[in-house]
Amino acid sequence: MLLRGHVFKTRTHNKMSLSIQYVRGLFQSRNGNIERMVEHVADSEYYSKQHFISESPWDARTCFDTVALDTNEVFKSFDQVALLIDESSHLKKGDYSVGVSRQYCGTIGKVDNCQVAVYAGLSAAHYYGLIDTALYLPESWTANRKRCKAAGVPKEQYKHKTKVELAVDIVRHQLELGTHFDFVGADGLYCNSKMFRDELDDMELLFVLDVHSDQQVYTSAPSLYLPEKQGSSGRNPTRYKTEDKTAEVKDLCPAKGSKKWEEIRLRKTGQDDLVCLGFVKKVYLWDGESGHYEERLLIIRATKTKSGNLEYKYALSNAADGEFEVEELVRMQSQRYFIERSFQDAKQEAGMSDYQVRGWLAWHHHMVLVMMALHFILSEKVLFKNEYPLLSAYDIRDIMIRVYAKENHSAQNVMEQIRKRHEQRRLEELKKDSS
Repeated sequence: MLLRGHVFKTRTHNKMSLSIQYVRGLFQSRNGNIERMVEHVADSEYYSKQHFISESPWDARTCFDTVALDTNEVFKSFDQVALLIDESSHLKKGDYSVGVSRQYCGTIGKVDNCQVAVYAGLSAAHYYGLIDTALYLPESWTANRKRCKAAGVPKEQYKHKTKVELAVDIVRHQLELGTHFDFVGADGLYCNSKMFRDELDDMELLFVLDVHSDQQVYTSAPSLYLPEKQGSSGRNPTRYKTEDKTAEVKDLCPAKGSKKWEEIRLRKTGQDDLVCLGFVKKVYLWDGESGHYEERLLIIRATKTKSGNLEYKYALSNAADGEFEVEELVRMQSQRYFIERSFQDAKQEAGMSDYQVRGWLAWHHHMVLVMMALHFILSEKVLFKNEYPLLSAYDIRDIMIRVYAKENHSAQNVMEQIRKRHEQRRLEELKKDSS
């Protein structure tokens, strides 16, 4: 079982029972804030649960690692396990929630007040689960130590890191932890970073990273040279040049109906097989100044939409030419879809974005308990994959609600809940007035 007592121990207490109540609350309540949880989980109490999340010093890092290793155990009999990296955002009002800033919010597709974090998940076949995260702190936070201190940000986190740097830290930590995965998948933000690609190469990790359709590549190895020095004074040129031209990856697609495409049956869906077309071509990347270029494989996947048109996805891989069949590479590229499914399940069925906490400690406590809820969903899906192959996160949550629903819904009990709710709001207003 994931909810082991030792991971919730503090110096003086064991918070196991509160962790179980919290995870049950994530399933049973309409959203993941503590007020609603208490109304739906039997024998739970607001202040003890609030203290458990916001102040109790149980170690979130240990819990994240437990989630990673237990999820890894679920996937031990699967082929081609992917470590998937992506960021997700959470809309938040005000200025005091840790990391909140006006920044691009993928949830709504525009700039707004939100928190953003980089997440990692494991996935194989059509199963998936989140295992780690790193909260992104904009420079407006890391440049203001007083603000960081007020939110409980550890001093070692005061240095600003980009989302790509956070992703590298996550991948490296999972390697050190011993998490098994066969390749790394991520979107164009990460593939666009030469540093990210180089770091994965240095860690000797296979990657399949999505790119945008206008990604520039060379179709043959570029001829690089240093320009001749101009005049007798000045420095010798250090920036390489080439006369070779690039092409956008979308222009390298074979024509519709071309024999260069390979038909691939990716996986079963709710109604039928998901069929696509695949194409792989060797290409080259160059950073525009160094004397070295990268040899990569361009993977193109074409899937028919409901309207009958083809939708194209593009990815780059550091796999050696001929190391994998086209079908294998296309399957790896398609696996990135399941990090999006992870976010969908986490937000809709496990209250991922519904928290009402502000501090660093509370944010990480909430997120790891959400991941534990997702791990339970994953475990149930795999356990019952033969009897119920279409079992969903919604189904499992529905079972949790029906089995563990709070029974006492008398008029007196409902009015008592409302009274407690109003008292809590009154206290929050008093706190705002005093500050």
